[in-house]
Amino acid sequence: MNSDDGGRGAERGGPSGKGRRQDPPTSSGALARIVADASLALLHAGEDGTPRAIVAATSRLLHADIACLYEVAQEPGALRLVASEGGGAGSLDALQRLPLDDRSLAAKAARTRIVQVAPEGETAAALLDAGHLRALCGCDHAIAIPIAFAGDLRAVLLCAAAQPPLPQPEIVETTGALSRLFGMALAAAERRALRARIEELERDKRALERASEQLNEAIADARKTEAALRLSEESLARAQKIARLGNWDWHIPTDELFWSDECYSMLGLSRDAGALTYERFLACIHPEDREGLMRAVDLALHGERPYCMDYRILRPSGEERLLHTAADVIRAEDGTPLRLIGTALDVTEQRRAERALRLSEERLRVIAEHASDVIFCIRFGPEGGYEYINPAVLEHTGYPPEAWYENPQLFLSLVHPEDSRRYDEFVAQMAAAGGRITFRIIDRSGRIRWVATHITIQRDEHGAPVAGIGISRDVTTEKLADEERERLLKQVAAERRWLDAVIERSPVGILLLDPAGAPIASNRRAQELAGTDAPPGLPGAWSLRSLDGQPLPDDALPSAGALRGEVTTSRELALRRADGSMLAVLVSAGPIVDGNGQRLGAVVVFDDITRLKDLERLKEEWTSVVAHDLKQPVTTILGYAAQIERKPQVAAAVKTRAGHIVASAKRLGRMVSDLTDISQIESRRLAIESAPVDLPALLLAVVERMASEAEGHAVEVEIRGEIPVVHADAGRVEQVLSNLISNAVKYGDPEAPIQASLERRGDEVQISIRNSGRGIPAEDLPLLFERFFRGKAREERAVGLGLGLYIAKGLVEAHHGRIWVESPKGGDTTFHFTLPVGAAP
Repeated sequence: MNSDDGGRGAERGGPSGKGRRQDPPTSSGALARIVADASLALLHAGEDGTPRAIVAATSRLLHADIACLYEVAQEPGALRLVASEGGGAGSLDALQRLPLDDRSLAAKAARTRIVQVAPEGETAAALLDAGHLRALCGCDHAIAIPIAFAGDLRAVLLCAAAQPPLPQPEIVETTGALSRLFGMALAAAERRALRARIEELERDKRALERASEQLNEAIADARKTEAALRLSEESLARAQKIARLGNWDWHIPTDELFWSDECYSMLGLSRDAGALTYERFLACIHPEDREGLMRAVDLALHGERPYCMDYRILRPSGEERLLHTAADVIRAEDGTPLRLIGTALDVTEQRRAERALRLSEERLRVIAEHASDVIFCIRFGPEGGYEYINPAVLEHTGYPPEAWYENPQLFLSLVHPEDSRRYDEFVAQMAAAGGRITFRIIDRSGRIRWVATHITIQRDEHGAPVAGIGISRDVTTEKLADEERERLLKQVAAERRWLDAVIERSPVGILLLDPAGAPIASNRRAQELAGTDAPPGLPGAWSLRSLDGQPLPDDALPSAGALRGEVTTSRELALRRADGSMLAVLVSAGPIVDGNGQRLGAVVVFDDITRLKDLERLKEEWTSVVAHDLKQPVTTILGYAAQIERKPQVAAAVKTRAGHIVASAKRLGRMVSDLTDISQIESRRLAIESAPVDLPALLLAVVERMASEAEGHAVEVEIRGEIPVVHADAGRVEQVLSNLISNAVKYGDPEAPIQASLERRGDEVQISIRNSGRGIPAEDLPLLFERFFRGKAREERAVGLGLGLYIAKGLVEAHHGRIWVESPKGGDTTFHFTLPVGAAP
């Protein structure tokens, strides 16, 4: 959380403007500093200042205006406020006690043991604590952190601030680390309290033992004289009350029992309720301990074992208590037991404290034994050495704990020579205040490791350092990762400089776009072509348009397609420059993606093709001129050759040669026509004379006219359904059909018929020409409709320039139709093309 209320925190009862906090940390190193800062604050808090240190550290580290620490009260179902920081006088009175079953952020965190963040709006106002902090303190953002240790809920930390909390990942990481640290601190404080209580009980025990000794002396004196006993009864009763020690005296022959007042108090009974007989006393013993007590009494009376034991009692209220009793048997001269005189001490709290201390120590031992970090405690002074070091030291250094106990100076031999001086300086200062150091060691195998060590100093009652408790963590991986990251950053920077240089000096214009389509950068060539350094889209800047100069729709721009993941290759467009002039450019565009396939933007590449367009125009003009000039001589040759072939007086050999001339002239005429069509297609000057066309009749006519060229191939025509009349250029459609049927004859199986079919599919009529044969290789399929490409003919006699399918594609597309081929491996080959139903193209 942060607080940025413009100095209004004091008016709300929050912290004043002095000591304003900085922005919250976000890195793992900063998180480590937070934990270290909190650890030091808790270390200097003292025996009774842990709760106050926790709220102070939380307010400072989490940037909270108000921090409240609640403990789980002894009374069931409630949280009790034990420490707080921030808030004006009386502003937290309503939050002193929060029932666990009530609607509050802290109670929910205690129940679920999960960090809870106050919701926004009216939902937060319905929470007792979050609503109160918002209404009276102006803190709109609150978070409740459960503090637990070793599976036990210790407390709940409630923080509030006027500004929004940290992002969710930082909340989880930071509060999780502080929760564990504060849980350990509260557990340590509880342990210290338990130790103090045990010391107090030990003192009580010693006092009791001294009183017991005095009592035993009094009992011995009582054997000599009853008068001395009566004189001491008053002081004894007083001592028992102080020491909570009771005594009893059983006169065996008469079966009379005397109980001190403290014994009645221990058993939860009153003297007014009648005499406490042996049977009534046995009824107070826990059923599971009753038989053992009776046996212990019998053994003591028979002289087989002294009477000294612990047993449980059940008070009338149902409360269970633990008593420690000891007694002496007074016998007659013949050994007959006369009296059993003993004491009873309530040791319930002492045993509970001892049990809790053992459990706490066992938990800490288990944690240390299974920790991956090295945990150690080392004594200072002449008799110094390792008091404890956990098994993780073997993994970190190669030496087992026994080696460290035997040689406390072992670590000095492992420090890397380059870090030894810095390590010696740290050791010299460590005894004064502890601290943290990261350095290298050389383990037993010779491997270099980086370790981070943090040492806390323990002091005696005079403040002198007596021991150091430390944690050492292997951070080799992190160090190597940091070094690798620095190397990669330098490499990336170098590659970025190289890439920038390549882009800037590229001979083509380059424009880079972000994911939203906004220009990021453009190189010098792009600015030269555009005539300005302003990115496209601004008034007076450049833009890409269609070849006729018309603006393109936004979704038709190459950049828009690239941002959608599409790739545009060599698209001819017009570039409108900043001065209004037009420039023919060849544009390519594509998406920019990272290693995970996520689009980062797009790149648009374009270059001036004015000279290429001029050359293309000259080529088209030359082709048109050559084709026109060739038509006349070809027509003349064809005419004279045909006349020679028809004259009856001409010899047969001459007629044969004339027939060859006619065939060659026709083939040359078709080549000239193909060149003319190519020129018109590529210059977009192909004339389409559209008229209503009856496609079934046209198909049947073409098949009939090509019967002589089919070389014996049967052509089967199939009309599927009703075929509507289409608007098309019948001559051009016939040209496409003739080309496809001719190809089927050239490359098809001569024994299999050629199948021609017509069918309507939606708004189109589909014409298909199928032939059987060895098929078209998969690698040739993408090239079939390219210029001058020829497939492998069934026989070498197939002739042509490889322009037929290219022209067919141009003619079909000029009708706004589509053409494609299907040739599965080892199957038939089928060419399909479509003509739209509707208005003329």
